[in-house]
Amino acid sequence: MGLDIKNYQQIFLDTSPFIYFFEENPTYIELMSCFWDQVYQFNVNVVTSIITYVELLTLPEKQGDHLLSARYRESLTNSNNISIYPMNILVADATIKYRARYNLNTPDAIQLATAEVCGAEMILTNDQEWLKTQKPEVVLLRDLI
Repeated sequence: MGLDIKNYQQIFLDTSPFIYFFEENPTYIELMSCFWDQVYQFNVNVVTSIITYVELLTLPEKQGDHLLSARYRESLTNSNNISIYPMNILVADATIKYRARYNLNTPDAIQLATAEVCGAEMILTNDQEWLKTQKPEVVLLRDLI
């Protein structure tokens, strides 16, 4: 079980790995805890997109879970190792490419485009559909347990 990230400088995280960690999903909490330990130990940059920010905060806000909402907001905006890559014309053009080439929905295409444009060496997700893309390397969490 596990993922060795010491040789990576920048990893893109999809929404699900954040949820698994913060909401302590029993299937993935050990894996994600180990991941975050390595992020801080090896000073790996974790990048995500505004899509993840929106997806993470929507349900807690809808349910009135202000504590979880605040934890997500704090982690995504005030961490030395986590950054939200901004939407820009380069991401938009790459999004068009992912939508046209792989027939992906817009949020998934934005996620993948952001990973590409920001220079991520790996994408950590549980979305199997992302495997059909070529680069960056896509790693499914379910394959690591």
